[in-house]
Amino acid sequence: MSEKVPRRLKITSSGMADWATLQTDILGLIIKKLTVPDYLRFRAVCTSWNHVCKDESYCPRVDPWLMLPPNLNPLGVQFFCIPERKNQSIRLPTTISLFGSVWAPVGSLNGWLIYFSQTYGTMQLVNPISGRQIELPPIGRRIFSKAKLLEMNERNYIVAVLYGDGKGYKITRKGSNNWSSVESKHILDDIIKHRGRLYTCDKYGTVEVWAEPPRAWPDEEDTHRWRFRCLVDTPAGDLIRVKRLGQNKFAVWILDNETSSWVEADNIGDLALFVSHYNSFSFPAKDHPNLKANCIYFIDIHSNLCAFNLEHGTKELVETLAAGLGRNEQYRRPQGDQLLWFIPSLK
Repeated sequence: MSEKVPRRLKITSSGMADWATLQTDILGLIIKKLTVPDYLRFRAVCTSWNHVCKDESYCPRVDPWLMLPPNLNPLGVQFFCIPERKNQSIRLPTTISLFGSVWAPVGSLNGWLIYFSQTYGTMQLVNPISGRQIELPPIGRRIFSKAKLLEMNERNYIVAVLYGDGKGYKITRKGSNNWSSVESKHILDDIIKHRGRLYTCDKYGTVEVWAEPPRAWPDEEDTHRWRFRCLVDTPAGDLIRVKRLGQNKFAVWILDNETSSWVEADNIGDLALFVSHYNSFSFPAKDHPNLKANCIYFIDIHSNLCAFNLEHGTKELVETLAAGLGRNEQYRRPQGDQLLWFIPSLK
């Protein structure tokens, strides 16, 4: 990495400060406090500021967002930033083709969105921050339960599709021209890649790791009425199983890798979990305003953003979103109107 050269703020002949000459270290401190949308505006101010932004040691603050249903606004897609409690607008590439009653977002991971067109039976990956798009092999017009982006990095990407009316899943990866089918004993609710292995959770709550020899953990009770189960990876490399016990109540278990058993927990430390039908993830709450640790963020039946406190077992209203969640006949996901969580990424 090249050595940073301090730049001093100069005063022009008109008496105005020349902000383009602001010291690099000061600019770096400013960048680290910016949200991603403000960072994008910041680097567009002038050539010198854009040059500083290319230094990978200066990164903006990344917050968890909630992707709201599109309203065909030419300004782009609306995201609700949870820590700041305000909306952010991001212009997506090929906006007309994405939102012209053809495409719908059905998954997200590491700053990428999965879009599906039932009209054409195709999928594509879209990074709304960088503008990059990746076409996936045709998958057909059959309605599926969810699509999961299992891996996304510079070397590879892996996408899996689960069907709510059939066992197993389909999977594709970088360099593949088709989808491979994998059979399972039961219909699957979720799938995740953890420490190089695939884990699935079926409709009966049984978690299975796809390895040799196969190992499965059956669920201890049936909660079909509020059936929601998902698997969440953590920055520390733990695997968490989340189960919805009622309309506003959740429970979590952490996989003990030494004993290969699930341990129920009411404390996940500094983490906050964000769960939904289409995607779920963990996020560190430290240094993020208004973000509560040891909580599960979810959307309740009244379209409100809520947080469930694991320690106290209580629900808290975070934000009322009902005004922005009306049904849009041109915006149809395979599983209805569930929303997507999203973490913006510049990579």
